[in-house]
Amino acid sequence: MKDIKLFGLNGCKKIAVLAFLSCAAFSAFCAGKKDKTSVKTEVKVEETVAPVVQEEVKVPEVKIPDLTLNFKGSDLATGMEVDQKEFAPAKLTLVNVWGTFCPPCLEELPDLEKLSKKVMWQRVQVIGVLCDAFDGSTRNVDLAKKIIREKNIAYRNFILDKNTPWLTAIQAVPTTYIVDSKGKVVAEPIVGSRTADEYKAIIDATLESLKK
Repeated sequence: MKDIKLFGLNGCKKIAVLAFLSCAAFSAFCAGKKDKTSVKTEVKVEETVAPVVQEEVKVPEVKIPDLTLNFKGSDLATGMEVDQKEFAPAKLTLVNVWGTFCPPCLEELPDLEKLSKKVMWQRVQVIGVLCDAFDGSTRNVDLAKKIIREKNIAYRNFILDKNTPWLTAIQAVPTTYIVDSKGKVVAEPIVGSRTADEYKAIIDATLESLKK
């Protein structure tokens, strides 16, 4: 009872005021905490959303090399002199660079023979070029003739001057170029062997593109 009397009415009022202020402060604290939580949540959401607008991805364009296959040499079978004028009678010429040491080259020779017969009516011709036999040298020439004979290859094969720039620049065989009547490369070079049907599809697409 002493303790109660000691507080009296004024003491009760003070306690009530203090209690009210404590509740108000606590409410404000909770409200403030809630607001901060809300802000953090919004920031987090914003950080995890990917931008709608992205940079345009550019597809690299396949470029046809600015290359004309000028050359001097001789026909493997006849020994007659040849040059880029051999391209003139045809709309397109498929120039297949091959070597006597190259298994994929040898495997595709029959396909190229088949192709030469298929595309003849389109004024397209096939010409082989030896990469390991050169004009004026006997090295690998006899071997090349033997391979051509055994595989019954009728399309012409040439041996060129060893200093022919575009020939010495080739890093892998077989490499095949498609050129127009002036010897200018008009399609992407083909590295590696192909079947007759695959070559035919490429030739047809090239002829179509030249019409545009």
